[in-house]
Amino acid sequence: MKIRPKTVTLIILLLVSTALAADVNADLKKQMMINASSDAATTYDYSRLAESNILYSNATLQDRFDATKETIGKVNLTAQSGWWSHKLTDASDGQVLTWQGYFINGTEYWKEGENWTQFNLTDPQDVMADYNEIESQAELLNYSELTVTGSEKIDGEECYIVTARPISLIIEAILGTQIYASYLSSPFPLPDEFENMDYDFENTTILDNSNVTITAWISKNTSLLRRMQIVSRVSINPSILNITENDFAIQSSMNETTDYADFGLPAKIELPVEKIDTEYRLQGTDWRWAVFGLMEP
Repeated sequence: MKIRPKTVTLIILLLVSTALAADVNADLKKQMMINASSDAATTYDYSRLAESNILYSNATLQDRFDATKETIGKVNLTAQSGWWSHKLTDASDGQVLTWQGYFINGTEYWKEGENWTQFNLTDPQDVMADYNEIESQAELLNYSELTVTGSEKIDGEECYIVTARPISLIIEAILGTQIYASYLSSPFPLPDEFENMDYDFENTTILDNSNVTITAWISKNTSLLRRMQIVSRVSINPSILNITENDFAIQSSMNETTDYADFGLPAKIELPVEKIDTEYRLQGTDWRWAVFGLMEP
């Protein structure tokens, strides 16, 4: 789940960092990682496994939606290019959806199944920022209270394990996105307060009935981010939301782990030689992509 830099730059930074490891200060390690991520990670690959499980129930009904999303990607900041490929599997019927995105020479292309789209972009730099995974993940840690909890090797490289507690506005953004996404497949109608964007976390007990856990693995040698895991669980019902509605319950869990590798290695990103339409195709996008909380699929 990406927290985009343009969102968090509006948030006032409040950090209370506590380091439990004797050989490193979490606040210093955070700054080193941010610097390394922005300066040294000119090219890199990443892979992500995300799982979504949503349970719907009331007095007469019990239904669920389960899906997994596998992602691989490549970024070349020097060439200002990027590529990702998603595969979503709906556990209820076994249906598999595929989607690819390319950003090359200031132009973005999507391949949905076998259908291509070429986009006419108004802000190519903003699109490139979306392809740059490292920057958005570093910003998420930047606006978090960090605690070093141990160490572990990833692909033979020794890493610090760092737990992150984001500031409340980011937690609310993560949970809010998850709640809205849960309603995409819901048998229950979206409450009027949500439809009208007329609700406030302070008037609910959502935070008392949810949990967001973020863990990062940071290289001891290079300070580069090697792995990020985000686990988010939330339960809602009329009482928790403090609304007048027929009785229902939604329990949603998200678990995604992203690995980063091949920093600084050659990364040539090329568009396949296929027919590409110039049609702008956002209509008809399958709702299941949005369950995973991204603007793109």
